[in-house]
Amino acid sequence: MNRSRPRVLTAAALVATLSVTGCSTKATTSSGGAAPGVSASTIKLGMLQDLSGAFATSGKTSNTASQFAVDEINAAGGVCGRKIELVVRDHGYDVQKAVTAYDEVAPQVLGFLNVYGSAITSALKDKIVANDMLVGLTAFAPTLLGDPHLIVVGSTYDIQAVNSIDWMVREGMLKKGDTLGHIYLQGEIGENSLKGSTFATEKAGLKLASQQIKPTDADLTSQVNAMKAAGAKAILLDSTAKQTAAVASAAQAAGLDVPIMGNVATFARSLLETAAAPALIKQYYRVSGIGLLSADTPAVKKLAGKWQAKFGAQQPESGGAVVLAYLSTHLWAKIISGTCDDLTRKGVLAARAKVTSFSIDGLGPKLDLSDPAQPTSRESQIHRPDKDVYAGMKLVEDFKVSDLAEQYQVKAG
Repeated sequence: MNRSRPRVLTAAALVATLSVTGCSTKATTSSGGAAPGVSASTIKLGMLQDLSGAFATSGKTSNTASQFAVDEINAAGGVCGRKIELVVRDHGYDVQKAVTAYDEVAPQVLGFLNVYGSAITSALKDKIVANDMLVGLTAFAPTLLGDPHLIVVGSTYDIQAVNSIDWMVREGMLKKGDTLGHIYLQGEIGENSLKGSTFATEKAGLKLASQQIKPTDADLTSQVNAMKAAGAKAILLDSTAKQTAAVASAAQAAGLDVPIMGNVATFARSLLETAAAPALIKQYYRVSGIGLLSADTPAVKKLAGKWQAKFGAQQPESGGAVVLAYLSTHLWAKIISGTCDDLTRKGVLAARAKVTSFSIDGLGPKLDLSDPAQPTSRESQIHRPDKDVYAGMKLVEDFKVSDLAEQYQVKAG
């Protein structure tokens, strides 16, 4: 596959580039009406976040980091001579609430900077397409690929699963003939991850024992006992952060002393202040397509410094959400800056098609946006918890795409 080499930018260079973008604009639709969300001085973008539901810890930090990036962009002059404004609504990870919130916000905005959740996005997809809306996502389901209206940043859940299994095999945690237990969420997240684990275990000569859970399940003792009965040598986990603690605690109580590998959404820093902390520090790892907020790079130190300046000693619950939201907001600004003479929804979609690569050094892998049907990255990092590291996660292995992930055929929606 011949895909373009992404261009790497520092955050400062990107902001400087955007701030000098020309101001001559067309803020009208093809019929001559005013483009939604665009005025002579502002561009409004929507945010549908989980601020009160199963993934609220990540949603809240994501919201804050997006505003950090917006403030930075606006301070440098904005985009296309206009300041960005965010219109935020909470959907509580409830599909019906999300539909209601979308219908309220859509007429007010040029596009959606962030819609949080794969299931939420799937429910809104027809409306998004009908409205010619460009939508950035905090969601990694491969079923959301293939639609130019949607931007999925980083490796998808199935690729994360493939890369994590490959890492556990390389580290000697799993060997041919062993059983991998997979506890996965009902819906887009877990079911797509299961596709990856099914592929990787077959290729690696492993057995797979799976248990499905709901986001509201609190006691996961029976699922962990099922993993023990199956002889699992490791557990792959797709869950909320609270469920990660429940699995680690139940495994410890059951005497199931095996590695637990969670996907990008399975950790919150406050878990290290709970009774589950010893089990998590001993057993838990995380696979992620997003960079760490504890990374030793200028861009990451600058971003972490913004958080510290605002919140002091209160660290973010999800460092990955901070990095993803900040990176995605700058990507959006780059896209908009490419259509200053046509600030309409169709103009934004056309500008998105021209942005084939993007990266801010230190915040994640180089993103290839040239084909909406393919993941923007197949690379993943491996992390593990550490109370002494900022945001509670330290690096175990840097971004890498496994041979299995290269072979894996992603099935777009």
